[in-house]
Amino acid sequence: DQRSKEAYDIDSLGLRNLIHAYLNVRHADYGTSQAAKRVLFKFRKRPADFGLFGIDDGSIDGNANDLDSVYSTNDSQDDMDRRNNPASLPTRPSSYSVAATLSQCDWKTNKFGHGVFAGKVGRGGEAAIASARLRSRNDPEQGIDLRSGGFAGLVCRVCSDGGVYEAFVRTNAYETLGVEYVCEFKTPSKSPTNDGGNTSRTKWGTVRLEFSDFRPRMRQFQAQEGEDAQRMRQALGQSDIPPFTGSDIRQLGFRYRDKNNQFSWSGASNSGWSKFYLALDFIKVYRGQPEPEFVYLSDARIPPVVNDAMVKHDLHRLVTTSSSESRTSYSIIDDEKASKVNEDKMDRSAEETYFKYMGEEMIKQSGLSYTIIRVAGYNTDLGTDSSAVRLQKMNKNITSVSRVDLAQVIASALLTPNACNLILYMTKAQQRGVLDGDIWQKFARLRSEN
Repeated sequence: DQRSKEAYDIDSLGLRNLIHAYLNVRHADYGTSQAAKRVLFKFRKRPADFGLFGIDDGSIDGNANDLDSVYSTNDSQDDMDRRNNPASLPTRPSSYSVAATLSQCDWKTNKFGHGVFAGKVGRGGEAAIASARLRSRNDPEQGIDLRSGGFAGLVCRVCSDGGVYEAFVRTNAYETLGVEYVCEFKTPSKSPTNDGGNTSRTKWGTVRLEFSDFRPRMRQFQAQEGEDAQRMRQALGQSDIPPFTGSDIRQLGFRYRDKNNQFSWSGASNSGWSKFYLALDFIKVYRGQPEPEFVYLSDARIPPVVNDAMVKHDLHRLVTTSSSESRTSYSIIDDEKASKVNEDKMDRSAEETYFKYMGEEMIKQSGLSYTIIRVAGYNTDLGTDSSAVRLQKMNKNITSVSRVDLAQVIASALLTPNACNLILYMTKAQQRGVLDGDIWQKFARLRSEN
């Protein structure tokens, strides 16, 4: 209908055009050095990048060549594009087997040019791919430094089957203490159809991995130096490992572990293997900002956690499924509750809520800093003092908000570092006189909770 079309035009097509325009203008005005995102690896358009990765053997000396000249944040775009010539690049040895008792995997290209990491692992097994040794241009003994370029994380375009994977980074701490930095992420997937059509679960999506989300983890080595192993565990236990900030990156990789994907065994065959599939289109870095670049008003009907099964793109709906119902039986999220909440406040259709959610995902995947504010509706009440404004992580006791109060929260978010990359619900306090600080303090509290 007309409202659904308007929601698509505003929160999907319009928002996409706005994000692209912002990125293009920023690049045109400030140049590559201030671009919101930079490419590290682009497997489909730069085939030579595929040769820089291989099945991980636990060694950080995968390639002794200086790769910072390839990935320096100070290179021009023309310099980076010269990597289209494979002859000018170092290569990593072709894929080789790993411990066959626990994993069987391969690193290959598909017909579209994407890098594909696929295979199967046994119970307790794992498999990984890792890049060649990355070296700083200024000091070849060091890894590349993305922190100095103002970058805050990775953006990866992947196609997968809904499994949980790990991105890992190795720095000097890996060589001296056997510690790497790991960030787990859930991949997108789709539900197979029951009409005999496409049964594949694989789906393309973009994952955003903040450097601050990478946590130190000790790797198990076969070395028999008991004193060194004890020293490693002691250092990790005493929190002597510095947090990962994006500097001294000597190796980058991705891993699939059985312990993170226990759900997959419910549908596994009797062969005792769990299969996985991860296709990579590109790996980029995005630049951090002190304050949000976008503030997006969304819908409080969107729950705090949305999994792939709840998003029905063919229906333009967010849905819930009941285990006692068939796979084709759905109900719109909180339909009855939402009708009560929206009474005399906001009459938003289910399709409009869906496009609001898709707008959120678009902003999160863009690499830009953001604040997403979910509201149940607006009213024309006069503005209240900040004590009556509630900013919270959960969608409980949500009521409509004053446009005046909302404007104050938006203005505060644009000037508050603690509002960066937050998703929150805004409502009004149930009791007058509830004091939990001004707006800036409320953002700080939500940041600490995250």
